Amino acid sequence: MLLGGAAVAANPFTLWKDRLFGEKPSSPRVSRAPDEGVVVLGFDRPERILIGADAEQRDFPKGKSRFREIELAREFKNIAVRVQVIADSNPQGRGNAVFKPILYVLDDAGKVRDSTLVEPLQIDIRPFKPTRLLACVNLENVRRFAVATPASAPGKFYESKSRDKLKAASKGGFYYSTDAVKVQLPYVETGKLVIEVTRVNKKGEGC
Repeated sequence: MLLGGAAVAANPFTLWKDRLFGEKPSSPRVSRAPDEGVVVLGFDRPERILIGADAEQRDFPKGKSRFREIELAREFKNIAVRVQVIADSNPQGRGNAVFKPILYVLDDAGKVRDSTLVEPLQIDIRPFKPTRLLACVNLENVRRFAVATPASAPGKFYESKSRDKLKAASKGGFYYSTDAVKVQLPYVETGKLVIEVTRVNKKGEGC
């Protein structure tokens, strides 16, 4: 979405997206985690993670799911987890599909202690860029967590709110317009995500 001038100032999602996920000169480069095994993650270091057809499976409170485990250096009282779900070719049909993430906080024995659904997912569509779903959630008292999907998600759809036809001025003084947009993406059991963890001082900060 290309917005300019007053349109940007009036769009809270644009400001939120730029603050959390925007490309700034100081932003760290996105690294790619190994395709299998535990992902050891440092703070403020975005990591591209694959949950593929060969990923491990286990039973979670929301049902059996393929997953990847994330491990931090030690337990932290409060963290913010920024998640980008990358739309990719639908392995079961035409078009693109996405992974609906849920985060399970694990204890040292690997038992699930808490769960947080990654929502609301906000869609980000830009020319010549992969479509992304963006979200930020907070976790407490965490050293290890698993990224999985609710067993009920595959077969359902992510559906964006309808965006009205838009007409706005650009910085160059020209005008552009877009048609109304409503996106529907099927949820599948595998997918690609970018995950970034930030340490915060208080519960609820960082998102």
